[in-house]
This record gives sequence, structure tokens and C-alpha cells, in this order.
Amino acid sequence: MEKILVIGAFDRYNYGDLLFPLIIEKQLNTYNIDFEFHFFGLVESDLSKEGGFPTEDLQAFYKACQNPTDKVHVIVAGGEALGVTWHSLLAALNKTYQKIHRYHIRISKIVDLNGIARKVLGGKTILPFVFTKSDFPGVKSVILNSLGGSGLKKAQFEQYDFLKKKLIRADYLAVRDKTTVSNLKENGVNAQLFPDSAILMSEFYPVTILETQITNEVRSYVKENKGSYVFFQINKKTTVGKEDLIAAELDKIQERENVKICLCPIGKALNHDDHLALEAVKGKMISPATYFDADNIWDIMYLIANSKCYIGTSLHGAITALSYAVPHVGLKVEKLDAYLNTWGAKGNNFAVDFSEIYTQFLAATVISKSVYEEKRDIQISEMKKAFDQMVKILQ
Repeated sequence: MEKILVIGAFDRYNYGDLLFPLIIEKQLNTYNIDFEFHFFGLVESDLSKEGGFPTEDLQAFYKACQNPTDKVHVIVAGGEALGVTWHSLLAALNKTYQKIHRYHIRISKIVDLNGIARKVLGGKTILPFVFTKSDFPGVKSVILNSLGGSGLKKAQFEQYDFLKKKLIRADYLAVRDKTTVSNLKENGVNAQLFPDSAILMSEFYPVTILETQITNEVRSYVKENKGSYVFFQINKKTTVGKEDLIAAELDKIQERENVKICLCPIGKALNHDDHLALEAVKGKMISPATYFDADNIWDIMYLIANSKCYIGTSLHGAITALSYAVPHVGLKVEKLDAYLNTWGAKGNNFAVDFSEIYTQFLAATVISKSVYEEKRDIQISEMKKAFDQMVKILQ
């Protein structure tokens, strides 16, 4: 039996992060190999009611990596893990520390914030997810899966001079967009390009399966409005001060196109705060809008899969739309723009400013279903090739 430790930010309620371990387990189990999975976050958690896996904490992860007679494989499950620091992770868990994190560039010139946060969290590596099998006596391989680094800068490689060496020594390194490939190449690191592993969700969770897991409120809404509503989501940090503009764009869609507006948060975790951003926009809208609280990831998935169009700042909201071949409008977030540039349909392979929500909604919804299906099928095919490579290492 091969023991696999899957580590990532699965210890907080954020839609995209909860998808990674689910898809990794599902896809690896298709190979009929005897894998034993263990899931780890920074802290112990149980988000099974929301659709995630329970996690063990960071110290349990380190303990599992230490036994030289019990060799394990480690999968860093996905996300913007390449340049993430301990202090950014602590800011995502601790509201008080988040206030300090706002000024981290200035403070870091005087104080080693990463070092302080590392001590608080009990980290054993200088960066949370940058390590190789040589760092732990009990690790057989390290797989870096579906990673993003669209914001990765040369300065980070200069600040952490071990970064290049560690990444080169990974047993498997795959990134999810061309921008990240380019950023790594500029710093002497070659990475394979594959889609985000969450693209496989429609393979394992077709609409008929989702129907058995959603809340009654969502089931009723979709039954009444299937294909005639927009699923809209935004995060707080990107949209503060833009609420009037965003509300006006949504009003145009509702009034001119006779399309209903469904507001639903995807990330409620600290530093996302979608629910607060949506509440602010709803208060500015003239048109009626239905708000869902996203009690679990299945509600989110089902609402997007049955919508006329997904509009939002969330990368994994857009990837959900891509997986179910649903039209989508990505809003100005760097990693989302990078992903759509790499895998999106012509005419809709970019993220837009908030002032372009209505016009891009029109552009996205005139692209034929078959085009979205073709783009989806390419990504699924590529992702299966990626898992084939991973399995060769895991056996």
C-alpha cells in the first residue's frame, strides 16, 4: 500500500481549496492501486458538512514525514503555493494578524514577518510548501500539483535563494497557466503545463449526483430558473469602492436581457469575504436578486452548472463553469486572467474590468455550447495525462 499525504489550505471554508483533495482522491482511485490517503492543513479541521475532508494539523504532517521506515508520498494539492509565505497563511487564519499583513511590505523591511509567522505556526521549512524529499527522512517523493504562480516575481527568487534549487528537485512540478510557466522559466525552473485538477469535477460530480447533495432551497431555485439566471460572485479586497459600478452592470443584465441575478459567495474565509462584498453590491442594486449562503460546495457547483453564465473574481468559480461547459465572465484577478488566457475560448480568454461586465456577458453567451465543450474536453484529457505521470511516481 502506498501512503499519500495531501497537504493544502483545506482547513478553511474556501470553495477552490476544498475541491483539490476531493478530485485528487477520486482520480487516483480510478487506477485501482491500493493508496492510503491522509489530508493535512495548517490546523486540525472538519469541514465535511461543507463538502470537504477533515484535516490533521501541520505537526501531524511533519510527524508523518519523519519515519524513514514508513516512506510516504507528499502531494501539494494545488493553488498559489509556489511563493506563499508563512505570514500570508497566518493572515488567512487570524483576523488580528491580517491587520499587520496589510502593511507587510513596509514592516518586512524592519522585521522578518515570515520568520515570526513560521514560529507561531510551527513551520519546519522556510516557505510552507517548498520542500523536497531530502528535507524529510520519511518522504519518498514530492509532487507539486496544479500550482499557480502568475504573480511570482524575480524578487522572490532573490529573497529565497533556495527556491530554484528546491523546485528543480521536485519529483513532479506542474503549473496551471502559461504565465506561471514563463515566470518560472525566467528564473531557471522548467515546469510542465497542465490544467487545474478541479477541471475534472464534472467527471465525478455530474448534475444528477449533485442533485442528491444540495439543499432544498437551491434545488427549488434551479428547478424554477434553470438556464435563466447569472451566478454572480466577487471577493471583498478586489471590489471595495466599486460596488455602485458593479451593481449598475448587474442591473443592465437583468433589465435588458431579462436574466435573473443569483448572488452566492464562494470564499467566506478571511481575505476573501465574498459574503460581505455581495451584501454591499446587493444593497446598491435596483433589480431584485436572490442570495444563497453557500452552505456547502455542492450548492455552489450545482448553481454554476445550471446557470446561464458565471460571473466572478473566483478562479475556481470559472473552472467550475469551464468543467460544465457554462459561459463565464472572469473579473480582473491576475491568476484568473492567466488561466483563461491559457485554457479559455477565443473571445472569452481573458478577465475584464468591472465596467465591462455587461458587454462581456453578451460576448460570452453568444459563444456556442460546443466551443465550451471542446475547451472542457481538452482540459480533461490533459489533466488525465498529468495524473498518468503522477501515478508512475506514486507506485
